[in-house]
Amino acid sequence: MAGVHYDVFISYRHGELDGYVAEKLHKMLENYRVPNAVAKKTGKKKLARVFRDREELPTSSDLSQSINEALANSDFLLVICSKRTCESQWVMREVETFGQIHGKDKIITLLIDGEPQESFPAGLREREVDGETLFVEPLAADIRAIKNGWRPVSKTRSKDWDASVKLLKEEKLRLLAPILGCAFDDLRRRHRRRRIQRIAACLGAAFAFALSFGAFSTYQYFQIDRQMQLKLENQSYVLAEYSAAALEDGDRDTALLLALEALPENIKKPGRPIVTAAEKALADALGIYDAADTFKPHKTIVLPASPIKLILSPGENYAAAVYPFEIAVFETETARVIKTLATVQSVFADIQFISDDIVVFSGTDGLTAYDIAQDSVIWQNQSICTSVAVSKDKSKIAAVSKDEDRATLYSSAGHKISEISFGGKKMRVPDNEGFMNPHNRIFELDGNGANLAVSFSEGSLSVFDTSDSAEVIIYKKSNAVYFTGGFYDNALFFSVVEKDPYYSGFFIYDIHDGAKMTAGYESDSNRFLPVAANHAVNGGLYVAFDDRIMSADVETGSLSPVISAGGRVESFAKGGDFFMISESGGDYRFIKEGFKPRIYKSGSVCNFTDIGKKYALTGSNDSKTARILKKDDLSNHNFFTYDRSYQFTEAKINQNSNRVMLYSYNGLRICDLMDIISEVIFIDPEDVINTQYDKNSGNLAVIYKNGVRLYSGLAGKLLLEKMNARSVLYTNFGISILDEIGDLIIYDLQTGSEIKNPDCEVMFHYARQQEKEIVGAGKIDNKTYGFAVSDGNKCTALTVINGVATEKFTCDVRGRAEVYFTGKYVFVSPWHGDAAAYTLDGRLIRTFINENGYMAEPEILGELIAAKYVSAASAVPDYSLILTGDRLETILYLPGFTGAADDGTIILDDGEGNLQMRKLYDTPELIGMAKERLGGRTLTNEEKIKFKAR
Repeated sequence: MAGVHYDVFISYRHGELDGYVAEKLHKMLENYRVPNAVAKKTGKKKLARVFRDREELPTSSDLSQSINEALANSDFLLVICSKRTCESQWVMREVETFGQIHGKDKIITLLIDGEPQESFPAGLREREVDGETLFVEPLAADIRAIKNGWRPVSKTRSKDWDASVKLLKEEKLRLLAPILGCAFDDLRRRHRRRRIQRIAACLGAAFAFALSFGAFSTYQYFQIDRQMQLKLENQSYVLAEYSAAALEDGDRDTALLLALEALPENIKKPGRPIVTAAEKALADALGIYDAADTFKPHKTIVLPASPIKLILSPGENYAAAVYPFEIAVFETETARVIKTLATVQSVFADIQFISDDIVVFSGTDGLTAYDIAQDSVIWQNQSICTSVAVSKDKSKIAAVSKDEDRATLYSSAGHKISEISFGGKKMRVPDNEGFMNPHNRIFELDGNGANLAVSFSEGSLSVFDTSDSAEVIIYKKSNAVYFTGGFYDNALFFSVVEKDPYYSGFFIYDIHDGAKMTAGYESDSNRFLPVAANHAVNGGLYVAFDDRIMSADVETGSLSPVISAGGRVESFAKGGDFFMISESGGDYRFIKEGFKPRIYKSGSVCNFTDIGKKYALTGSNDSKTARILKKDDLSNHNFFTYDRSYQFTEAKINQNSNRVMLYSYNGLRICDLMDIISEVIFIDPEDVINTQYDKNSGNLAVIYKNGVRLYSGLAGKLLLEKMNARSVLYTNFGISILDEIGDLIIYDLQTGSEIKNPDCEVMFHYARQQEKEIVGAGKIDNKTYGFAVSDGNKCTALTVINGVATEKFTCDVRGRAEVYFTGKYVFVSPWHGDAAAYTLDGRLIRTFINENGYMAEPEILGELIAAKYVSAASAVPDYSLILTGDRLETILYLPGFTGAADDGTIILDDGEGNLQMRKLYDTPELIGMAKERLGGRTLTNEEKIKFKAR
């Protein structure tokens, strides 16, 4: 086969759907006629040849050699991905071989079933960047007939296969675009134009045969409209995914713009389908249901070049970004650049705030003080400088040029105070400044500017008296290539790294007692490199070693662990109670001791972090985008504060909104909105198998395997105690107990008194006949009850009407399961496995895959359903999925959702001791809020083309 050239090599697992799609795709690609306009640009009228082994391979004694030759002679590799792909050694070898020859950028994927994480070969989900393995999800054409557990076409396999081929006819353009070397949008528009021209011709013929073909023309018109709606729907899903990605990267405004673009301009008269994924993306980007009291993505600012420094002003109204060879001063609330300041042409160019409105920086004409509010230069010194230091009390300013052996001390008013001679020594500057971190050296003033610490190119570190240049050598001449540190109280703290041989250490030096220097840590391994030892803030001295933040004792130099990160710490800052930590893998997180961290993703390592009480900054040497994060004041949403030392798993508020119940399997606590009313410790808590809260009465049923106790939601009084029963069933219409002699007794949830319910007796009679356990029951409407039985392998759902039980459907379960009836839907939640939702006639609506935790009882919220997830490891409910529509798509993700009040407001637990009330907004309200925040900004035409063409 040597010498035969192929445009594309189709790699697939033989048999089943994979082989079927491969055959159809092969014919589509080879028969595709490239539109004339595209052919003129690319020089290709059609694909010359497509390799598929059944069509191309001759009888050969060496099949492997034939495959390798075909791979070597192919421009692209098209991998058909399914749940069976990773089981095929041939496909794995073809992906690996092609990637080695041509690179992974020439590999195209087509997803035909399964989820990406199980269907894509590992080699396509991994990228090697700077020696580190990063995990990515390749973009793929998607022709799955079953997505996220939803089957849109048919229950039969053959029709599913046909549905995939129908989708393939549309998605083939996405595959052809990179092969032909053109934009997908070009092919799509040309393809649409060709179709419209074809239809126009048909319409012309229809006019000639008006009566005969009128109906056909109308049908074609509706077919075109349907296809356009499908395209717009797919486009909205893609835009929603891009919105989520933009939000994860910290760009909230772009996330809002993309979510708005995915939704129709007029919800009442939509020009495009309303996609729930876009509604969810919009709510997520607004962050209105995020109850966590932490820093959240606020704004981004794109700089002309990657930054070399980012700092906040003392009052946090402004921030500054230094990049070659300018400084952008911008507002933290709006990200609006107020002023661009020109600096000396050096990566050591510096800026410091001496008040919230005034900065000093190394300008092109010398050290310059600039008033941001007045937009004016206050003073300027003609001496050119690069590095700038400001004393803690803001009274003194030190400046030095990278080429000089002396520094100059100024007052904050710009008056020269003194010169500090370095005795001929200079600070470290490499021949090529572009390859040195400007922060790997020390130039710092102490609290009142009496002492200046400087590191030098010879590997030494000294402290100078700023009045007479008297020098104290702190660290002698060495092979040091890295210094960082500063002053804290009466001490200088610093970290140092030497090379050849390698050595690292952290030290504290008492500037009033030159004989006293304590080592915080010394190591011959870079694993313990103290990368950010210059954060002496908030009444404490902190350093970072490996993946830990340590607190340093100034007197002894001893280190105590404070917080552990998820990876090696690259930089960190502390503001108020929060640490902001950047990690080697690219994540950055906000951590408050004793609370769950908030983690964000970044495409590159965040080299810069700065944090105040309200705003935080982060940026990278490898990206032009700097992020602003904001801590919103959520106190106006709080209506109840609880004691965090009390352990509970769920929190509920009664209908009158005057009682809060906190409970777990161990006990309950009832509070009004001010104080604790009562507290109950459950008897035999280790035997509790479930707890159920009744929203109407506010009472709590504690269920054991052989009994139940019902507690009042007003004062915690024991209303009912029935033990030694054969079985207990909690329903929304009462507690049903089969006692030890076999009699069925039903108790009212509000009073605990005995009631009669013939339909419930039918349920128990059926379960005893079948020798199965009742795993769920509920009232569906005024005349219909639903219940489900299980033997641990099969679960059967039934309805009871006027005493007659009717089997509706059966599904597989693995072990114990709980079943919930919510109107027309039945939720089956196994203890081991994914929950699923069915209609009463057994049609599978959705499988809830990739969800963490266990689905507890769903709650109806008007036309919506809240599917709550809890886990044993969480102190509060983890989150809820708010579901809507006939397909129960997720429209909202609500962390800490505990329920809803009578007025429709939802209740969220922030995880830090507060319950919050939030309004549940509809989509038009969310759109209005997004537009208000954006202030009239919309996606540009270039941005629309960029995102829609992907």
